[in-house]
Amino acid sequence: MHIRSLYLQQFRNYREAHFEFSPSLNLICGPNAKGKTTILEAIHYLMIGRSFRASKNLDLIHFGTDSFTLEAIFCKHGVDQKLSLHVKPQERRIVYNSSLLASASNLLGIISGVVTTPDDVSLLKGPPPLRRQFIDLLIARNDPLYVHYLARYVKAMRHRNQLLRQKSAATIEAWECEMARAAAYIISQRRKRISSLQEHCQKFHTLLTDENDHMTLHYQSAALDCSTPDDICTYYQDRYKKNRGREMLLGTTLSGPHKDDLAIGIGGREARTFGSEGQQRSCAAALHLGEWSSLKEASAETPLFMIDDAGIGLDSKRKNRLLSLLEGLGQAFVTTTDHALSDSLKGTKKMITLPLSRDCQSPIS
Repeated sequence: MHIRSLYLQQFRNYREAHFEFSPSLNLICGPNAKGKTTILEAIHYLMIGRSFRASKNLDLIHFGTDSFTLEAIFCKHGVDQKLSLHVKPQERRIVYNSSLLASASNLLGIISGVVTTPDDVSLLKGPPPLRRQFIDLLIARNDPLYVHYLARYVKAMRHRNQLLRQKSAATIEAWECEMARAAAYIISQRRKRISSLQEHCQKFHTLLTDENDHMTLHYQSAALDCSTPDDICTYYQDRYKKNRGREMLLGTTLSGPHKDDLAIGIGGREARTFGSEGQQRSCAAALHLGEWSSLKEASAETPLFMIDDAGIGLDSKRKNRLLSLLEGLGQAFVTTTDHALSDSLKGTKKMITLPLSRDCQSPIS
């Protein structure tokens, strides 16, 4: 698949802008704070319904306005399609090929792609929720049932936590059963996808570094000894019942897939603790390349690949290796302040130079 054009209105620093893209490589060049990352952010928002650098829709609306609009024309399965969003701080209208979508979760899988940014090292160094979010989103884009069970688990856990805070056992067992059944599916799917992702990441890590240190991914869960979904379900039903008294004192659920983690290793040691800055950034890049490969494997379409601030934090050897991989990744988008980077990129490419006009130079970046 590839995006043919992108329209932005009142989004970040753009009052209004229209871009047309190459189906292969698109190089977006310009000074800092002129809207390069915003183009990738708009595509990412169309993919999953949220930004990769802002938690609130209000932060994405152009200064002095009350909403923004995004629209993409893209080719998928050989057919041109259209996706548009009109967003206010507390309201969102999503239209896909003239059909109104009920929620942002319906966006998952329509436009498939991956974005890598200079902040990606936080996937290794940051807290567990970042890594859980990464693996959950990877699975959700190809598995609607995973989205269903994840929502059921979160809803049931909220009810259980409320009962724990109230020191009430009324109906708590029913919510625990619901949590255990959902946990069984969530953990089973996480295990499968992480096992597959490990192979993809190791391949790309070797291509990026040309080193023998293996990159490893290990799923960390209290239910690791459970071999089947039924075993996981039984394990958590027993655990929730056993821990009820202690958790009533604390008012929260202490175990389950919401507490699990993804351990990322390099050369047999934990990357977040023992890896150098360069090794950590190489692992982060390999993680997203593996994500791209995993998405491609799970669907009939080639996902997009986006790089913000191309190769920042990598030494010249690893940066050149990363850029050389782009030719085989379908449609790619690369932002940079270095116009000369175009000369080192092979294959057909399109250069987009920013800023486009005075309207693209708002104080908001």
